[in-house]
This record gives sequence, C-alpha cells and structure tokens, in this order.
Amino acid sequence: MDMTRLVGKRIDRQGEYMPTLDGWRAIAILLVVMGHAMDDIMSFLQVFGVPADPGAVRYVGIHGVLIFFGLSGFLITHKLLVDEQRHGRISLWAFYVRRTFRILPATLFFLSAVGLLALTGILDISVGRWLSSLLFAANYATADYSWYLGHFWSLAVEEHFYMLWPALFLWLGVVRRRLAWAVGMACAVAVWRAIDFKFQLTGSSAAMFMGRTDIRVDHILWGVAVALANADPFWRPRLQSLLADGRVTALLLLSLAGLLFVYHVDWKLKFVLLSMEGVLVPLAIMSTYINHRGSIARFLETPALRLIGRLSFSLYLWQQLFFVWTDARVPGLEPWQTYPFNVVAVCTCAAISFWLIEEPAIALGRKVLLRWPAFGRSPCPLRAVTQGAGKP
Repeated sequence: MDMTRLVGKRIDRQGEYMPTLDGWRAIAILLVVMGHAMDDIMSFLQVFGVPADPGAVRYVGIHGVLIFFGLSGFLITHKLLVDEQRHGRISLWAFYVRRTFRILPATLFFLSAVGLLALTGILDISVGRWLSSLLFAANYATADYSWYLGHFWSLAVEEHFYMLWPALFLWLGVVRRRLAWAVGMACAVAVWRAIDFKFQLTGSSAAMFMGRTDIRVDHILWGVAVALANADPFWRPRLQSLLADGRVTALLLLSLAGLLFVYHVDWKLKFVLLSMEGVLVPLAIMSTYINHRGSIARFLETPALRLIGRLSFSLYLWQQLFFVWTDARVPGLEPWQTYPFNVVAVCTCAAISFWLIEEPAIALGRKVLLRWPAFGRSPCPLRAVTQGAGKP
C-alpha cells in the first residue's frame, strides 16, 4: 500500500496543512509512548541479558507533552492569523465549532470505553475522576487519581487555552500587542511557578501542582509568541534569518535532546530548564518549518511519521490504557498491557478512533459551518479588524 495515500495531500505552504508539524506530532507521541512503555522495554532487554534500569528515562514522556503544547500554541495562533489576514476578521463561532468536532467525539469515545471498564470492575476509577476528565478539569480535581485517566491533565491545559486565547486574540487587536502579552504572560507564569512551589502558596499536592494550567500554560504561550513574532514586520525577518540557518536548527534539536535525560536536579535548575524548553520547542518547530527542504524537515515529512502524526491524538488517548507501568497494571487487561499485544491494541483502537470517529466528526463540523456559517453572530461582526490591526 502506498503510505502517501493514507497521509493525505503532500504539502500546502500557503494553506493550513503543514506536514512538518505532523512529524513533530509523531515525535511527541513516540516520546509519550516510550516513557509509558519503559518497564516493558527494560523487561525485554533483560531477557537478552542487557542490564536495564528505567530510571529517569521513564519520564521522557513529559517532553513529548511539552512538544504538543508548543505545537498547539504555534499552530492555533498561526491559523488565527491566517484567518484574520484572509477574511479581515476571525469568527469565534467557527473556531469553537472546529475545536469541538475535532476533540470531543474521540475524547467521548475513549471516556465511554474507560467508563464501561470501570462499571464492570476491571478498572478502579471514581466517578469524580471520570467527571473531572469529561469536563476538562482533571488538573484541578481532588478526586482519587487513576493512571488510566492520568493524561487528561494535559488535555485540560490545552482546552483552557482554546477557550481563552481566541477571545484574547480579538481583544488585543494588533500583532505587537498580542506578542507583548504572550511573552509577558509566559514570563509571569514561570515566575509564579517558582514562587508558588517555594512558598507552597496554594498547597497543591506535587502531582496536581505540575499539572495545573497556571503552572504549565507558559509552554503553550511560547508557541503563541513565536507564531506572533513571525507575523510581526520587525521580528519576522530577524527570526527567519536566524532560524533559516541549518546549524541553528541542529543546535536547537541537540539542546532539546539533551534535556530529555535531565531529571534528578535541584528544583531551581529544573524550573529554569522547563522555561528554556518552553522557548526552544517552538523555535525548533519554526526552524524545521522554514527549512522545509533540509534533511531534518524531510525526515519529519516522511510518510510514516506523517501518518503517526495524524493519528497522534487518538494514539495519545488510547496509549494510556495499554502502555502501563508495572505497578498500574490490572488483571483484567494485563495480557493487553504487555509487549507485543499492547502495540497491537493501541494501533487498533487508535485507527478505529481516527477513521471512524475523528475524521467523520471533523467532516461533520465542516458541514455545520457550511450550513450555519454565521450562527450566533451579532448584527455587527464579532470584531471587524480595525485599520492597522494585524500590524504593529
């Protein structure tokens, strides 16, 4: 089978499809899976007499999540800017319809499956934890923790960003004001993270603390900032001149690779490195996008990675059920939580979710917009871009 047929159109640099970003999504989900499958990987290596200790490698998955965050900030802001440039305004109605049909159907499909497993006693998940995941409030919920819904903290962070940023984008108006706000807020979140952690101002548990939106959203905001800087007449040529250098791309990627294995360090250094990673991720994404003819971008745009990238959301949902650390496995699913059966299970569930749930839902969302393109719009446009909006 020609894999290029599975991943859709090749490239549209002037449109919204960016195949390089599919490659980044693939890298992100592979890091998440690697972290969650580390116990399996270590057991497999020990069969061949290879001494293996998962150690800090268990936690490489968080770096995959941070890549997802940087991608979200960069891509959502880029799309808002493109819509504004093409149509003179953006439609909040259209944005939220697209997001709703993109995210909710696949999420509800997964939560329904997990809920059924909980009702039958296979999984131990409290009603509070399930409801907080459904309502994208898992990163602030105090309900009993469950591994099988543990990844919903990151989905909550992204949903909170989707709910707030488009309206702020409209309100702030011009690119330079938006850029100043994004950078200022990202820095403020980093400072707040350190102050709250040191003085325990909110009293959150360690697990909840590192998943809260007010602690993590700076990683999305740096993606926002890079997209806005690329739209600013002053910063755009400087940013592109810097990132067009292949040596800079290599340096950014090497720096990110080095951060994968830095875990057991002093909290102050850890927080500094977190902020650095928040900046480096969208810069690296932008650099590979600019250098789309380079070897790194060509690698990211290979059909296999693009396919994994397109499946990444469904893979992210379902991997939590089958790629499980040893102490979180349950008897009712354990055969499907060991290699190679977990790989088959995840790929099967993700494929069903993508082709039978995600893609039809996205198509339905497009039909809704075609049928009711201005539904909910007031007699005046949501916000017509004033003269000079979109410019500094």
